[in-house]
Amino acid sequence: MGINRRNALITRVNPRHAIRLVRDKHLTKLRLTEYGVPVPETIAVADTLAGLSGAWQRLGSSWVMKPCRSSQGRGVLIAATVNADGSWSSGSGRRIHFGDARAHAQSIIDGDHSDGKPDFVLVEPLLRPHASIAQFSPVGLADVRVICLGVEPILAMARFPTVESGGRGNLHQGGIGAALDIATGRISSGRRRGASVTHHPDTGAALVGAHIPLWDDVLAAASRAGSACGLGYSGVDIVVDDAAGALVLEVNSHPGLEIQNVCSASLRNLVEIRDGGPPAAGGARALR
Repeated sequence: MGINRRNALITRVNPRHAIRLVRDKHLTKLRLTEYGVPVPETIAVADTLAGLSGAWQRLGSSWVMKPCRSSQGRGVLIAATVNADGSWSSGSGRRIHFGDARAHAQSIIDGDHSDGKPDFVLVEPLLRPHASIAQFSPVGLADVRVICLGVEPILAMARFPTVESGGRGNLHQGGIGAALDIATGRISSGRRRGASVTHHPDTGAALVGAHIPLWDDVLAAASRAGSACGLGYSGVDIVVDDAAGALVLEVNSHPGLEIQNVCSASLRNLVEIRDGGPPAAGGARALR
């Protein structure tokens, strides 16, 4: 599937109001919670520093601060550990003082990470990778991207961060994309910077043959998330947290196409666009 065909599909099955909804992380979380889809806890959400005044004491030893309306991971601040002096350290060891966190919150509110448009600050607890896949996340947090047509998951990959990628699963920055068997969650192959990989470059852990834990929960969350938001075609990003299990981080109305290269699969064939097109938002296709 090329970008033009993808956009034609999205125009057909993703209503404008649903697209607007999923572009706001906080509103998406509220909708998913209403439909019983598991999401991370919210520590605070505010559009002024005054609105965050009661949140600083609740941050704890680790947390994530992000804009509600940014994309591609822009504006995310991660505190991984707390230090004896009350400051925090990022995953790479950079010190984060209270003033740094406050200044970052103001930059989010000012729209510095959202194309200059005023935004809300969203603060959540820092998630930890499930113990069975921690070897693939020496820094940062692995996630799973599931493409859904209506309520049916049709293609999935895991994204594993590396030291080179700065602890993010971004494939264009050196993260690993791992093809997943949609029925079992088993990793069948891996790609990094366009080349095949069989082991994680930082830990040496074997990728092929490993399984994503709680796979049935991952598929169930993905199946419900897009349709709960009114989308007929979606890319659902899910983290398997060591304590809370499968949690939906984000729902994408315009998921990227790199997953086809990672999985050596054609979304065009999977979607099977033909007379009448794919199902409308929340369509009747059943989860296999």
